[in-house]
Amino acid sequence: MSRLQAFTISLAILHLLLWRPTQLSAQNDYFNAEIRALVQQIIDDSVLQKYEEAQHLCREIEEKYPNNPAGYFFRAAVLQSKMMDYENYDDLDKFFRLTKRAIRLSRKDIRKNSRNSWPYFFLGASLAYKAFYHFREKDFLQAFRDGWNSIKTLELALERDPSNYDIYLGIGAFKYYRSKYSRYLKALPFVKDERELGIQMIRQTIEHGKFAYSAALNALIWIYIEEGRYAEAEQLVYQALSKYPGSRFFLWGKAAVEYKQKKWAIAAAAYQKILASYQKPNDGGSDYNEMVCYTMLADIYQKTHQYEKASLFAQKALQIKLEKPLQKKAKVYWEKAEQILESNQEVGGAP
Repeated sequence: MSRLQAFTISLAILHLLLWRPTQLSAQNDYFNAEIRALVQQIIDDSVLQKYEEAQHLCREIEEKYPNNPAGYFFRAAVLQSKMMDYENYDDLDKFFRLTKRAIRLSRKDIRKNSRNSWPYFFLGASLAYKAFYHFREKDFLQAFRDGWNSIKTLELALERDPSNYDIYLGIGAFKYYRSKYSRYLKALPFVKDERELGIQMIRQTIEHGKFAYSAALNALIWIYIEEGRYAEAEQLVYQALSKYPGSRFFLWGKAAVEYKQKKWAIAAAAYQKILASYQKPNDGGSDYNEMVCYTMLADIYQKTHQYEKASLFAQKALQIKLEKPLQKKAKVYWEKAEQILESNQEVGGAP
């Protein structure tokens, strides 16, 4: 799974949590008006890379509602998005502590009230995180097992609130990726192709959902890119950026879909904007993602016969030093940058 696919799944999990609060008892009111308002702000802050602000709001929920899994899970979700955004996993232990606490509280609430959909939802979403990390480590079989358990739990949540369209995102995304990757698993030889069904379920969230709107957009953008449906992906990208200008979630999608369509100038502008966002003084920066941007810009300039600029950006990509865990991921980009430099040196195009 690529970094951007993983990033999409991470964002989907974050927003998957936020569907309409219906059929809640007074005793187990997981999402009163105060929590809903805080959660909506957490979403907006996370999509726009305001991670510290989002975590502060999560802690506010934790302090006011210490026995509710919401605050802990949302803070884990924000940490996950941040780690993927910067390719820095220093907060991984904290992330798992928060997720473990959310799981414990969710199971406790299921025992108290098995008719409430929310505890099932938090438990299912927690299992989705386990599946995500197995996927990231390329343990596909375990990822599908955890993913299956996650979906079955989410379906129990949906049974308790069938009017909820936002939850279709998680189930639809699982159906799509299970169908797509099942060919790699000999243990799953008879998985039927549900990719189109998954796409339609995500569409339902975009059209009728409430809180998961932006996550569904992001998920479907990358699915359409993978399927070669570039015009549809492009339409969703511009729809998303009209609401969240400057969001790296959607700028990555814009850069990719314009690159695929050979709209070189627009793709280059998107990569430049992503690069500039990481280099702002108040941003933590990401050496890995900056390297990716430099390489893609070098490739675009090479394809448009701007050889000096191509060599310049290729050199910048190769000058970035990365820690060992990221070097394997970076190899394909470094090799591309080296090829560009070697090609231009042969024809005298290097600066």
